[in-house]
Amino acid sequence: MAEESGSEKIAEEHIKISIYTPLIYVAILLGIFITFSIIYRRNRLKKLASIEPIFPENQTAKIYDSLKQSASDPNVPKDQKPHDKVLKAALLRRAAEAIRRSMKLKENEPVFNKLYEEGLIGDDIYKQFEVQAKFQELELKEIVAECETYKKGWVQTFFPVAQEICFNEALRRRLNSMDERSKEYAHLWDYYVERSEKPAPAADKTAKKIKPAVKAETKAETKAETKAEAKAETKADAKAETKAENKEEPIAETKEEVKEAAEEEDDEEGETEDAEEEDNESESTNANKTTKSKKKKGGKSKKK
Repeated sequence: MAEESGSEKIAEEHIKISIYTPLIYVAILLGIFITFSIIYRRNRLKKLASIEPIFPENQTAKIYDSLKQSASDPNVPKDQKPHDKVLKAALLRRAAEAIRRSMKLKENEPVFNKLYEEGLIGDDIYKQFEVQAKFQELELKEIVAECETYKKGWVQTFFPVAQEICFNEALRRRLNSMDERSKEYAHLWDYYVERSEKPAPAADKTAKKIKPAVKAETKAETKAETKAEAKAETKADAKAETKAENKEEPIAETKEEVKEAAEEEDDEEGETEDAEEEDNESESTNANKTTKSKKKKGGKSKKK
């Protein structure tokens, strides 16, 4: 009996729990979850705000916002409010800048992905790139919404015009950069020409310091060359003398033989010349004798 009474008391105690307790429990859980989400979002926003943008501050967007605020402000008089054409022109400039930045990000997207996969860049830089890409997407969506406020269907002609403006500005920037580079290169050319024509004082000092050392080296080299040449000449003379001694006797014999042969030939020529002279003299004597005999005979005949 005592046990049954104890169990009844426990059941009664359990039944006495109020209905609001689970509601309070759920409310506490929801409050904790909401506070956690709020804190998490604030921290995330702080981190995103701390991330430095890749591009500098967009001045065209600031100009458009200031013009729109002045146009919508009721305190500003109508004479000072900007015209709709001015707002449209400012919106076109803003769209051209947004298109330029989005194109740059799309061009560099594969490069960032490859570098991040290979581990060459950190998470901070890749997060910076992702945040900038999302910001540009939101910027383009906002421009589309602003464009629709002016005129429905203007988007179809608005973005081609903005793209043409972007391309023309890019060409203009390149031409201006070419002119600036040409000036810089001309300045550098003049600088290097003057530097090549006028030697530096430091170079002169070093040349003065180097000259005595160079002279000493040249003297030593000339001495070594003269010694080597003298040794080579003495060796060549010794070799030539030894060769001449070995060849002197046969050369002398050949010279004497040549002289004897030349003398014999001269004697033979002299003998032949003497014989010819004798023959000529004999002929001349005989001719004289015949002429004399003829003259004598002619004189005798005349006397008779």
